Amino acid sequence: MATITIQPSGIQFTVKDNETILEAAERNGIDFPYRCRQGVCTSCVCKTIAGDVSYGDRDENTLMTSPDDTQKFTYCCIGYPKTDMTLHHPFIK
Repeated sequence: MATITIQPSGIQFTVKDNETILEAAERNGIDFPYRCRQGVCTSCVCKTIAGDVSYGDRDENTLMTSPDDTQKFTYCCIGYPKTDMTLHHPFIK
């Protein structure tokens, strides 16, 4: 289980094993932006401040950014946290 903190709102919630960040946010009643649930539309993308994410067996070449990108984006609709994470999304309140 991992704890996610969203900045700047300070919202915190836990993510169960085999649950995406978006699924956990919904389970916790958090109004989290999303559209496609496939890592394509980027509505759910957060800037990673701390922590690590896995995309399972998804081919990283299909994502809009490389995990090594200096922007450090996390696709929350398809991302499984490997550690506690701090993410930034200006529209989550």
